[in-house]
Amino acid sequence: MVKLSELVASPWRGLSEAEVRRVVGVTSNLVSKLDFVTDWRLQKAYYLAEVWSIDERLCRLSGADFASWTHGPWSLHVREAAEILEAKGILVRTKQRAKRRPEAEFLKVVKADQLADLGEKDEEFLESVSKQMKYLSGEKLTEIAKGTQPYTATKRGQCIDLGAYLESVKRKHEQLANSPRAAALIAEAKAE
Repeated sequence: MVKLSELVASPWRGLSEAEVRRVVGVTSNLVSKLDFVTDWRLQKAYYLAEVWSIDERLCRLSGADFASWTHGPWSLHVREAAEILEAKGILVRTKQRAKRRPEAEFLKVVKADQLADLGEKDEEFLESVSKQMKYLSGEKLTEIAKGTQPYTATKRGQCIDLGAYLESVKRKHEQLANSPRAAALIAEAKAE
């Protein structure tokens, strides 16, 4: 009998235990900082945090893979991280009234004392990112996520290559740092 994995190529690679712990840590951190987090909002918020980390800090938050779907970026790794947190009792799903439908399932961290320590710099970054996203709807987050360069450069159903995006941003920064114009501006600033 043919296995499903032989019929459909999965866009996700396996993660090491350390990488899974990292994705779980980022997931729990984001859920704890955002309000009214559905699976949909979590997926888009996590993806945007990854892209913004690359753009602003020249590094990834984690090794989570995302695929380009019709409804925006989605990650099996992030979904599995939420399930791990639920199994540990750190995260719960609650049904509540929702803005655009009678009710929805929201994720909530109930054991904040058990959140993973991501390190000061990553936690500060996620705090900043969460403040920017806190009041954005799932639709707005999806719109922003779909407008990112890595998403637009990826065909539907394919893995979004955040590693290649990181390398391209690093190259641009390196070219800028080594440009004669940047050297002249630095020399001018030092002279003042």
